[in-house]
Amino acid sequence: MKRMKNIFSIALLAALALQACNLKLVDAGSDPSAPGYELTVTANAALIETALASGAQPPEAQGVPATEDPALPPTEEVVIPAEVLPPATGDVTVTVSVATNCRQGPGAAFKSIYGMPVGQVAKVVAKNSYSGYWIIEIPGQNGQTCWLWGQYATITGDTASLKDVVTPTSVATLKPTATKTPSASATATSTTAAGAPAVAGCTDPAASNYNSAATVNDSSCIYTAQATILGCTDPAATNYNAKANSDDGSCAYQSPPVLVILKSSVICTDQLDGTFQFQIVIHWTDTTSVLNDGRRYSRNAKWFDQNGNQLTGNGGTTSLDQSYREFTEIRPAGATYSFTVTSGDGTSQASASLTCP
Repeated sequence: MKRMKNIFSIALLAALALQACNLKLVDAGSDPSAPGYELTVTANAALIETALASGAQPPEAQGVPATEDPALPPTEEVVIPAEVLPPATGDVTVTVSVATNCRQGPGAAFKSIYGMPVGQVAKVVAKNSYSGYWIIEIPGQNGQTCWLWGQYATITGDTASLKDVVTPTSVATLKPTATKTPSASATATSTTAAGAPAVAGCTDPAASNYNSAATVNDSSCIYTAQATILGCTDPAATNYNAKANSDDGSCAYQSPPVLVILKSSVICTDQLDGTFQFQIVIHWTDTTSVLNDGRRYSRNAKWFDQNGNQLTGNGGTTSLDQSYREFTEIRPAGATYSFTVTSGDGTSQASASLTCP
């Protein structure tokens, strides 16, 4: 019986040693009285001796197990998982196999601002190769970002396209932090002054979530589409709206001037010699349109006898600018005074015809 206990102890030590060296045990079973159990233990002991002779090391010689902060002793991590929201989309996404805290920076010294639940798909916007953290958009929080530890993370997509941001420095830590020396393959650059901590965030002033304190762009910038302002966008219209960026078809344009004869009259005085004195008054509306030579309108005046033959009149335009015509003139009985006024742009005319019997 004592021999069997010794064999069981040897088997237990063999299992522990082989596990530490990452070697695969020969299955001996759990019953020391089983046939072949002693031979199996002997075989496992030989495996241990061979592994140690080849340089395999026990656990304490292989380094510190992966934790969020290797400089501190491992502690039980408290994670409050958030509600699982619809999966995010993007070139690179991440899920976790264990609920994981997502912090303001890499390491337990930074405050946790989101508990990543199992089953949540989040968008990855940047990475930090030095610390092994992924910068993700927090689901349901309007583009806010946090740093997710990669221990339990599964990445989907091409991470080579992600921006590699520098490691920020915590400004308020609850635990002491140790200085980490980057490996020869790690690259970390900063555009900040020597000694100044790098602050990740959106550095584009045109973005809606611009962070004036950020010194390193973490690809979290969000751009809001310009608001649509309806109105008339034609500067030639009378209701042009300089602030409008979408024409709504409301543009209105000034109507061309319309000339109207306001008053036309003649007083006829018989001269008892076959002629009459014509006392003529014609008034018309003014207009803002002008001729090329600066006149507001053109006028044309002619006299005709009772048979329709032209007596006088140049048949052309006058150079006067007033909007009325008043004069007295002696003409044969039955003569007619014909008057026409035309707007400066030629779009409107008005006429009057006056005669004495």
